[in-house]
Amino acid sequence: MKIKLPFTEQFLWDLYNFKNRTGDVINKFFPETKGLPFSDFNMFRNEWTNENKKKREREKSKRRFTWLLRRLKQGGYLKTLKIKNESAIVITSMGLDRIFKTELKLTEKEPRKDGKWQMVLFDIPESKRRDRDYFRKALQYLGYEKLQKSIWVCKYNVELETKELIRRYALGGYVELLLIQKIGLG
Repeated sequence: MKIKLPFTEQFLWDLYNFKNRTGDVINKFFPETKGLPFSDFNMFRNEWTNENKKKREREKSKRRFTWLLRRLKQGGYLKTLKIKNESAIVITSMGLDRIFKTELKLTEKEPRKDGKWQMVLFDIPESKRRDRDYFRKALQYLGYEKLQKSIWVCKYNVELETKELIRRYALGGYVELLLIQKIGLG
């Protein structure tokens, strides 16, 4: 099942994954235009009109991209740094957190072949309330279902992702992972 991501998350995800594919991201927002040869005035007029339309579209794309960057900076997901008289856009820890959540949403979830369930038990103190809330939301993204407020179960094979989640939020001392045979009475 393909999940449709909000535009902000999709952009951050693309930005995170582009590594050596800078051109792909740039072309997505600034499409190339190609002039065609023309032989008479009508072709010239049509071409000129098309070029102006393309130019307006390009300008519109640039404005949208600038607006998006500004919005992501204001949201705390990106920041601009000066490095050797050059400006660089950097993903902040908040942006990486959003990317991590997006990665959890996009994780392929396959049911466990052995029929067992992954169980998460946690007792996260009030002083880490924000992390606890993020943790619960991330468990939902991974396909966990709530049995009680701090007991969640999942039929999918997401053990590695769950361990990464616990490590990422530094919750090792508050969380227990169990593998169980069945749920319920009987």
